[in-house]
Amino acid sequence: MVFDVIVIGSGVAGLSTAFGLSKGGKKVAVIESTFFGGVVYNVGSTRKKELVTITQHALQNQRFEAHGITTPVELDWQDAMNWIDSIEADEDNQHQLALKEAGITTIYGTATFVSPNEVKVDGIVYSAEQFVIASGGTDRPFSFEGINYLSDSAVFLTQKELPKTAIFIGAGIISFAFTTIAATFGCNVIVLQHDERALKNFDQEFVSQLIEINKKRGVSFHFNESVKKIEKTEEDTLRVQTESGEVFEVDQVYNVAGRVPLIDSLKLENAQVLYDAHGIDTNEYLQTNQSHIFACGDCSNANVPKLATFAAYQADYLVSYLLKKELAPIRYPMASTSIFSEPRIAQVGVTTAQALAEPEEYVVEEMDISKWLDSKRKNENPALLKIVTRRSDDRVAGATVMSQEADIFINYITMALYAEWTKDDLKKQIYAYPSLVNDMTRFWK
Repeated sequence: MVFDVIVIGSGVAGLSTAFGLSKGGKKVAVIESTFFGGVVYNVGSTRKKELVTITQHALQNQRFEAHGITTPVELDWQDAMNWIDSIEADEDNQHQLALKEAGITTIYGTATFVSPNEVKVDGIVYSAEQFVIASGGTDRPFSFEGINYLSDSAVFLTQKELPKTAIFIGAGIISFAFTTIAATFGCNVIVLQHDERALKNFDQEFVSQLIEINKKRGVSFHFNESVKKIEKTEEDTLRVQTESGEVFEVDQVYNVAGRVPLIDSLKLENAQVLYDAHGIDTNEYLQTNQSHIFACGDCSNANVPKLATFAAYQADYLVSYLLKKELAPIRYPMASTSIFSEPRIAQVGVTTAQALAEPEEYVVEEMDISKWLDSKRKNENPALLKIVTRRSDDRVAGATVMSQEADIFINYITMALYAEWTKDDLKKQIYAYPSLVNDMTRFWK
C-alpha cells in the first residue's frame, strides 16, 4: 500500500502529526506496536498525574491534622487504581477509532525499514513519499544479573496491589514522583542512585531539602550505589545486591533510571538514516539525513527536554512544515519544567547554577515564600523562590520555585520571560486573590 505519509508511533507526537496531516488532505497511515495513544495516555504521565492528585490531597490533609482536621486520611491503592481505570478505560481503542474516523489507516505491529521508502509490518510492505518517526522512548536498559525481575514504570502505574517494600533505581524526575506516591500510600521505599546527585538539572539546594522531606516520610536514599544483581528468595521476595556489597530485600524493584530512544527495531540502517545513542539525527527542520524522513519526540536527538509538551510542539511544527504552511526552521519558546514531587520544584530560563557561574551577568535573589500568606494558609514549609535577573537591564531571566503550586507559579514567570518583563513589571500587575503569585507584589520589595 502507498501513502503520502506514514507515521511510526501513535503517542503525543504521532497522533498530533497524523491528525494534522490528514486534516490537511494527506493520505496518512499510523503504525503502532503497543498501545494506540502511546505511553502517556495509556500507561504513563496521565495516570501518574491522577495518582499525584490523590497524594497531594492526602499530604495536605496530614499538614492540617492538628489544625482543624481531626480524622486521619486512609489511602487505598486498589480503590485509587479502580478510579483511574474508570477514567482511562479503553484509551487504546478510543484512539484507534478516532484515527479511523479521521480517515487515517491504522496498522498494528512493529515497523521495520526495508529501504528508504518502505517499511515492513508483519510481512506486509508499505511505502510512502514521506515518513515521520515518532516511536518514543523506553526504559533505560541494564545488563546486571536478574534484570528479568525488574518492573517498569507502566507496571507501577497499573498494578492492582502496591508492594509493602520497593526499590526505585534512579533519582530523577520519574523517581521523585513515584517515590512520593508510593511512600504516601504506605510503601517502604528505597532509592538507589548510581552517582552522588539527584535531579541534576535542578537547584541542588532545593533538591537537598526535597530529599530531607522524603526521608521524614520514610524514604531511604542510597547514593553512589549501582545494582550488581537481583535474585528471588525462597520467601518470594527480591534480594538486591549493589556493587559496594550492600544487600536489600524487597517485594519489588522498579527501573526509573530514565528513558532512551525506542529505535532499535526500526532497522534505520536499511533506510540509511543516521542515529546515535541519543536518538535519530535531525536538523532544524526535524529532518533526518534522508530529506523525506523526519523524526520528533523522544526518539529524536534534538537538544530539548524529552517531555510530552516538546513532542507536541514538534509535531505541530512538522504538520505546518509538511503542508508548506511553515518553511522556517523550528524555534522553541521558553519552556518551564516541573517535578511532580510534594512539594513540587519547577524552573524556567536561566538556572541558578548558570547564574551563579556568571555573576557579572546575573543576580540571584532568594525568597522564603513560606512567609507569604498563601503558603501560611496551606501550612506549607519549606516554600522557596529564586529569581534570576540580568544586571544590565533588570529583566527577569529565570526562576526556580519549590512549593505545592510551583508548576502554576512558574507559568507566570514563563510568560514574564516571553514578554521580557523587568522585576518591577512583575510587581506592577494585579493578580487574582488569593493566590501564590498575588503575594509576590506585596512581599517582594
